[in-house]
Amino acid sequence: MEQQVSDSDGELALIERVTHGDAEAFRYLVVLYEGRLIAYLTQMLGGDKENACDIAQETFIAVYQTLPHWKPPANAGAEASGHAGYGAGLLAPWLYRIATNRALSLLRKQEVRRRMHGPAVNRSENRETPFEQGARQSSFEDSSIARELLRAALSTLDEDDAACLVLHYVSGERYGEIAARLGMSSEAVRKRVSRALIALRKAYRLLDTEVC
Repeated sequence: MEQQVSDSDGELALIERVTHGDAEAFRYLVVLYEGRLIAYLTQMLGGDKENACDIAQETFIAVYQTLPHWKPPANAGAEASGHAGYGAGLLAPWLYRIATNRALSLLRKQEVRRRMHGPAVNRSENRETPFEQGARQSSFEDSSIARELLRAALSTLDEDDAACLVLHYVSGERYGEIAARLGMSSEAVRKRVSRALIALRKAYRLLDTEVC
């Protein structure tokens, strides 16, 4: 079962133990973050849990290899205590950026294959993005159009913009929650979500034109 990060000193101690080769400490760090990270990646990949788990594993390997070079934020204690309710620990911003970058790389590769060999995306007269449509549906992943547009349009975004968009529209998190998770201000999150939606609308219209 996933546990919440609520004590910056405790997490820093775990990180210190990991840098000295303590495998058990690293396993505990994985437990702290794994559940939410896999859920986030699954949503970002349109319900593809197999690839989400693979990317999560790759992310943790990358973290393990580079953790000795990681530096905690100057206000680590204040951030952890203020964000504990969101389950956002000290490693969260770094961890999510690594995972998002790897997920976007996969989406871009899938989009290249789709353009070369795959079927066309189903057309829709609705010019809203699948994120906006999904926000009003009981299940975002139930929409086949949404799954296709995730691969085609999401792959065009900046990694932080993509992370903010998925966490807001797919995971249903508020700006403050996303800010805590990714280590940025609520206003920065709002701007990134707005910018990402504009980019997605353009990509959505382009895809619609391609299959006309």
